[in-house]
Amino acid sequence: MFFGTLVLLAMLWVLMKNTETVVIDLIFRKFEDVPVAIILIVTIGFGVLIGYIMALSVVLTNKAESRALRMHNRKLADEINSLRNITVNEGIIEANEEEE
Repeated sequence: MFFGTLVLLAMLWVLMKNTETVVIDLIFRKFEDVPVAIILIVTIGFGVLIGYIMALSVVLTNKAESRALRMHNRKLADEINSLRNITVNEGIIEANEEEE
């Protein structure tokens, strides 16, 4: 919380120091007399948005992988339980029949 407040104060200080206006000439549109502070806020906002989208894709990929591993683990646990439930006598009888 304290670190976030410091970052916010630092951003406000930088924005207050950049009060001049600039001309933005994009390919499809031209903006005149735009304050540098607005440009900084918009670009930081787009950067945060792109970062969240990229992080969301990583989180969704990890969740899908986790779900697949849980299903695989459940199948292996069921297989182990079925092997535990085999009666001991079946194994002994089969071993004796093979020896004779």
